[in-house]
Amino acid sequence: MNKQEQVLEIIAEILELETEEVTLQTELDDENWDSLAVVTFISEIDSNFDQIVSPSEVTDVKNVSDLINLVK
Repeated sequence: MNKQEQVLEIIAEILELETEEVTLQTELDDENWDSLAVVTFISEIDSNFDQIVSPSEVTDVKNVSDLINLVK
């Protein structure tokens, strides 16, 4: 599984969706991308990829593609 697929799985789990329902164009708004989702995403990226992402970077995203671009 490549990094993009792993991040898509993490996001799907956070949004409580099936992985197939999450695409690069899936929009993240205040309703589904709240502070708990942000903290969970940061924690998952740290534990899965040993990378620290700042909360401000994660809250500024518009869609799933933006989140994937944060993960190096």
